[in-house]
Amino acid sequence: MLLSVLCLLPAWHAWAAPDKNEVRVLIDISGSMKQNDPQNLRRPALRMLVGLLQPGTRAGVWTFARWSNPLIPLGDVDKAWKARALKLSEQIRSPGQFTHIERVLRDATRDISAPSSSYNRHLVLLTDGMVDVSKQPGESAASRQRILDEILPRLKQLGIRVHTIALSERADHDLMKRLSEVTGGWYQQVDSAEQLSRVFLKVFEQVGRPEGVPLKDNRFTVDASVKEATILLFRKPGSPDPVLISPAGERYTDSDLVAGVAWYRDQGYDLITIASPKKGEWRLLADVDPDNRVMIVTDLKLQTSEVPAHLAVGEDLLLSAYLSNKGKLVDRRAFLRLLDVRADAITRNGSDPLGLNDEGRDGDSKAGDGRYAVRYHEKNAFDEVELLFSVDSPTFVREKRYRLAVHEPASLRIEGEGDAARAVVEVTGAVMQDGATVTVWQQIDGQRELLKKDAKGYVLADLGAPVYLKIEGNSRLGNRIVREYGPVYAPGVEPSKEPAPTAAESTSESTQAQPEAPPAEAGVQEAAAEEESGWVLPAAVFGALNLLLIGGGLGAWWFLRRRRGNSEEVSLSEEIEAVEAELSEAEPDAVTAEEADVAPQDALSEGEAGEAEDADAKGEAA
Repeated sequence: MLLSVLCLLPAWHAWAAPDKNEVRVLIDISGSMKQNDPQNLRRPALRMLVGLLQPGTRAGVWTFARWSNPLIPLGDVDKAWKARALKLSEQIRSPGQFTHIERVLRDATRDISAPSSSYNRHLVLLTDGMVDVSKQPGESAASRQRILDEILPRLKQLGIRVHTIALSERADHDLMKRLSEVTGGWYQQVDSAEQLSRVFLKVFEQVGRPEGVPLKDNRFTVDASVKEATILLFRKPGSPDPVLISPAGERYTDSDLVAGVAWYRDQGYDLITIASPKKGEWRLLADVDPDNRVMIVTDLKLQTSEVPAHLAVGEDLLLSAYLSNKGKLVDRRAFLRLLDVRADAITRNGSDPLGLNDEGRDGDSKAGDGRYAVRYHEKNAFDEVELLFSVDSPTFVREKRYRLAVHEPASLRIEGEGDAARAVVEVTGAVMQDGATVTVWQQIDGQRELLKKDAKGYVLADLGAPVYLKIEGNSRLGNRIVREYGPVYAPGVEPSKEPAPTAAESTSESTQAQPEAPPAEAGVQEAAAEEESGWVLPAAVFGALNLLLIGGGLGAWWFLRRRRGNSEEVSLSEEIEAVEAELSEAEPDAVTAEEADVAPQDALSEGEAGEAEDADAKGEAA
């Protein structure tokens, strides 16, 4: 295979996306959910998402079966909205008939008439079935086609990203993938409802881009700039109740709280929120889980370029990151030299550092300006790649996570046998724009013969000859993609042997072995031995004198190095203190528990989402 990517535009790289998010969640309540979600785990998964949504977000929830219902009206996420959402989540059941995806997509976006410059808009669609709108033949197929022909282009034009979650094997996976791929959203198949909370976490990280700090061995560090910390812990059945330990040694549990700590427990997870957490290392006595998270509210933020959900194999993506304090770029060089800013690509094969740098190379436009960058690409396709941005320093740590899928731009296979054999080509819509040029041919007796296409695919001219594919077009990120595939053979055909490389190719791809020196003759060896015995003693004396001189030099070097090292340690300590003082001066006074809307009474158990909001909830029901 051969790949070349020629950029028509600069590698996709967006800093200008709005800071705020709008999230509309669409939840299937059709009768089939009784089988696919018998424990109604949609409720705790939704409540976890509600708990994680950050201030400044707008959100709403629709349920649907034959009809759609705005269960939780679209509004600003605050304490009252969260309490109402937690309570109304109890109404999620599975009483409905049919699965009218077209209707809920129209109803949930009816108020949107133009792209937004204030919000990143997201739809999260959870369903377990196919488009099913009527018992009348053909009506469901017609509804599905309207989704593709009318609704999908509109969603794309409005800049709405659709994230789809398919909760069964019988769901319309092709439709779910198409909705997410064309709009730049994320698609996830869920084999069991027990995975829903973890999938909602992944969707939240795609949507909310939360600020976080690393959680390693159930320990995390809070710095002076952190105003609030939210800890998500996944809990195994039968596990002991988690315990949170502060830097001062204070212990917190869900039954022993103080002002400023809220602890919400639900099926399979705990969500803990701390207002004005104490600076230092916190510890958890809980199950260690790779999906556990610590998310924070702070003015000292790790900002990154926007990361798309889909990327073509070999396609360049410019990744960038910088630190901001109260919205301003942190570019003080004395501060930057204390930082370790990095990005890692994590796949099923392990973790690879990407070489994020501020040295004016590999995509970084200017050295030392506080903006770090690297050009990233993957040589192989992956269903999921996690990009982890992180900052480590003597005074604080930060991290952000993104997920993307890496696709081949096209695929080539041969179906059928004999005269019915066809070469079938599929262009990957997740990464390729419409209008790509596809060329399919066979290599017959050293000559290229283009294949003709019929309704089933490309007709083979010779069943025994290899088939090749070339695709040329623009990616959805604006890059020029040219890629070839082959040789591919019809079933039962023995592949021909590849031609042997030419002498020139062999030379360029292999390392020439150096010839061994011929063995010395015996007489020469004896002469060399006699000569060696004559200079061994003077050489030993000369070597001893050199060792004395070198030893003295090393001693002096060590003494000077130690003095310089001590001065550097003092300088580094002073620099850290100066940085901390600068950050403290730039920060407002620490928020109180009341200002952060966090108090022990905010902890809600399942089924009692805020009795204080009863009157409001009744008004909504009315």
